[in-house]
Amino acid sequence: MKTASLSERGFGMKMDYVRDITSVQKKIIEKYGSLYGLDDIVRKIIGLHRTGVLNINHSVLEIILAAHLLNQGFKVYAEVEVSGGIVDIYAIKGIDISIEVETGYVPPTNAISAEEFLMGRLALKTARYSNVGHEFYIAVPSFYIPPIPEPLLIPPEERKEEDIRKVMFLIRKYSKSPDVTLDDVKTSKINGIITINTKTLDVKVIDIKNFSTLKHFYSQV
Repeated sequence: MKTASLSERGFGMKMDYVRDITSVQKKIIEKYGSLYGLDDIVRKIIGLHRTGVLNINHSVLEIILAAHLLNQGFKVYAEVEVSGGIVDIYAIKGIDISIEVETGYVPPTNAISAEEFLMGRLALKTARYSNVGHEFYIAVPSFYIPPIPEPLLIPPEERKEEDIRKVMFLIRKYSKSPDVTLDDVKTSKINGIITINTKTLDVKVIDIKNFSTLKHFYSQV
């Protein structure tokens, strides 16, 4: 039996990626019709995948979210370079919003500290990107409850210094990010959680007050 070479397997994975993205785009067109700007977003995301930046799970969520926002009348940009990194979605309609897509992936090296690792990553994304736009959201698959550190679920002016330092410690523990400061954590905010169903393409927003009622379902820092 012939075994596929690494290059052949890599080519197959790329073909699978494009096939899945094409399938999602077809479903989007069936639901919304033609959306101006979506083709450019899809091309950019595919290009970044080819450089190893984006995986299929993240790409699908990002494209579905972009389509939903375009249909809502937003001007949408994907993978936008900002100070300190790249924000997944930046959209404008009267006000501007920034959105980070979070799949819940945990690398094998953090398998025994998955919840804390995810908290650290969510805290980092919030501190780094939440002030890029007037509002900030975290987008997740509809089956995933993101473990957001509790201090980030309350208004910035109500956070205690001790809690801010705990969140900062969590960020430093799992990320070498010298650009993120205590002041970033202190002023960061989350306006809501966006859930995305990849099968139905349904996109829903949970405001942060309602999301906070779920915090007892997962561990905290």
